[in-house]
Amino acid sequence: MDFMKSKPLLITLLIAQCCESISLADATSTAQPSAITEQLPEKIAESPTENSALTAPTDVPKKGIPFSVSSWGSDFKSALSGNNAEAIKTLTSFRNLEKSLASSTDKKSTLSNEVENKTKLHKARELFAQAEFDSAIELYNQIPRGSDYWFQAVEEKGWSFYRKGEAEKAIAQSKTLLSPPFSELVSSEAYFLQSLSQLKLCDYKGIFVTHQLFKEKQKSHILEIQKLAASGMNDALQTVVEKTDALPLQGNEITESLLHLPAFYYKDLSFQAELMRFKLSQKGLNILAEESSHIEALPKSLLKSLPKNLEKINQESFEKLKTRMAALAKQEVEANHKIIQKLNLIEVEAIQRIHTDLSIKNELYSKGKFRSTNADQLIFMDDGLPWIDELDKFEVIAKSCPQNLRRKM
Repeated sequence: MDFMKSKPLLITLLIAQCCESISLADATSTAQPSAITEQLPEKIAESPTENSALTAPTDVPKKGIPFSVSSWGSDFKSALSGNNAEAIKTLTSFRNLEKSLASSTDKKSTLSNEVENKTKLHKARELFAQAEFDSAIELYNQIPRGSDYWFQAVEEKGWSFYRKGEAEKAIAQSKTLLSPPFSELVSSEAYFLQSLSQLKLCDYKGIFVTHQLFKEKQKSHILEIQKLAASGMNDALQTVVEKTDALPLQGNEITESLLHLPAFYYKDLSFQAELMRFKLSQKGLNILAEESSHIEALPKSLLKSLPKNLEKINQESFEKLKTRMAALAKQEVEANHKIIQKLNLIEVEAIQRIHTDLSIKNELYSKGKFRSTNADQLIFMDDGLPWIDELDKFEVIAKSCPQNLRRKM
């Protein structure tokens, strides 16, 4: 297809008349409409390894038995009762505990499956970067639905299909991600994948439906993350801090917070370290207050320094925890800003194409066919409400864009 550039004024008027801008808060597009051409998908599509929205914070390796704040408290209380100064010093050496928490991984644990899943994800990304998309897709398919990495695997599998030139299969993946159970949990990148694939197929109506869904499902989260980037604290984080006992955190234990905090925050090593220091120092201070009668026999130097040190660690770790959360939120805000800019570009391009497609004859489009099935397979048309066992099993057929056509404005 050969596009000719249109005048910015015409595009601006069309936007005002035909649709509502998708911009949220201060995240508005800075691109000039007149610069948008047929090459837009190639210009704005990024690989999973390059896109910041897909880059999770550093993971904390999992132990077979998570570290428990309550069990630490029991040990600390016993050390106080036994006037065991050496044990008290060991228990309050939080930096050593952090190293142990970050470095010890029980390979026999069922949690080691996540280590394997993460390895497969990284390998798939390497294959993607080498344009070995079929091999990457095979690895993405091996990451099960119960994994913390499943959303990323499905999304990046969609990008693999898109890079192969199979936009229909890319939409089949995004349909899973944007289904009702997940549309508020997935990143804004999933909406971009679907919108860009729909543009590739000239599904202009579908683009506006996707953008409207993005506004409905993501706006609240985006605005909340923007506030979190400034404050470093909200009600969801406060609840996580108060309720946490076992460390490292696991996604299935803090599901309620996922809608209100940055993606994969619970895997960030710095956040986990400060959370542990805060929880342990708080627990230690509470026990000191309760066991005041048992600490009088401790060495005077320890008796004097222990409460002060715990209080200092408690205050410092809480501020560092907030600072780290604000940094994670800021990263997501920046990623969302870029996605919104790209969605704006797609929307403008769709409007421009609609303006010229009205006179295009229907026979210039070609339509694909569903693959054949056998007697052991059941097929249901998509009603927007998939069953849980239907997820990640979508198949999409769409008309292709008109071929051998020179567009004129």
